[in-house]
Amino acid sequence: MKIGVTGGIGSGKSLLVSELERLGAVVYHADKKAKELVYLPEVKESIIKLFGEKAFENDTYNTKYIASIVFEDAIKLQALNSIIHPAVFKDLDRFCHQNEGKTIVYESALMMETGHTHLFDKVILVTAPLSLRIERVMSRDGVDRNAVLKRIEKQWSDEKKRDLADIIIENIDKEETLNKVRLLWENKFKRNP
Repeated sequence: MKIGVTGGIGSGKSLLVSELERLGAVVYHADKKAKELVYLPEVKESIIKLFGEKAFENDTYNTKYIASIVFEDAIKLQALNSIIHPAVFKDLDRFCHQNEGKTIVYESALMMETGHTHLFDKVILVTAPLSLRIERVMSRDGVDRNAVLKRIEKQWSDEKKRDLADIIIENIDKEETLNKVRLLWENKFKRNP
């Protein structure tokens, strides 16, 4: 079974995914993996073609430089995604083959925005009140409220995502959320040998 887990920044996807992993799922962290895949020769070459040599300073992916461009230019963001997403999905396919017969969890903040929910048997949307999300991100990343709101504006609203989700988990109280995840695991996702 393949489960997609998504949610806006600060919703608490990581909490839910960590618990599923603890319970026995194998997890593919798409956002982390994408940061590794930019170093594949064909991906790196395409990124340099799009953004110039400054995209990799001292052979290191220049996240700040790229972010400063794509946050202001939707066309460049789309072009970057068209380079990185195919590499991620090719790698996910390899990961799924290596873990055949296991419950696989795919974590991605932009799964719905990129139109990839169809790849999963179930899609879980993690939500939380906006004020709590802002508070969490400010605390976690050491940024101010406006910086968090700018990031949130780049993602779809929970209302827009709800129709594409099979399961919605509101993550306000940590223990309550963990209990919901354990119940889901026992009743829907656990693979019996």
